[in-house]
Amino acid sequence: MPGIGHWELIALALVLVLLFGSKQLPTLARNLGRGVREVRQTVADVDPRTELRELEPPAADDSPAKPS
Repeated sequence: MPGIGHWELIALALVLVLLFGSKQLPTLARNLGRGVREVRQTVADVDPRTELRELEPPAADDSPAKPS
């Protein structure tokens, strides 16, 4: 799988500057970094040994059945 080349990065930077403006790019990058950091911390906090346990069936009712 080929990586992103220099020209693609330049084109991407140009598009971002045109879309968001040069003053908003640092804020956008900061928020993106915070989001990535938060996702990484959440993934790291998940214990791989944790398993989803099946719900236990309800306890049997010891009362006599009602006649119909």
